[in-house]
Amino acid sequence: MHIDFTAIATVAGVGFVAAVSVVLLYTLGLRLLGTGQPTDAGGERTQYAEETPRSGTTPRAAYLGAGVCFAVCAAAVLYGIWLTIPQFH
Repeated sequence: MHIDFTAIATVAGVGFVAAVSVVLLYTLGLRLLGTGQPTDAGGERTQYAEETPRSGTTPRAAYLGAGVCFAVCAAAVLYGIWLTIPQFH
């Protein structure tokens, strides 16, 4: 019996890179949604987001970028499900 360890390493490497890529894209999407610096009650900028609720505005480009990131993540997850379930082929 011959085990192809190169193929196992290739599958593990591709799976790791894909998982890290999806997580990074999702994190980038969340970060883009979080743009807009919070302001305190006096109208001055605060240094930390947890001091007050976020009251800044998020630019439209950030919403668009976040939507693209989330769409790519969803497509990657659906593609992985499609590859995993043999009835879909």
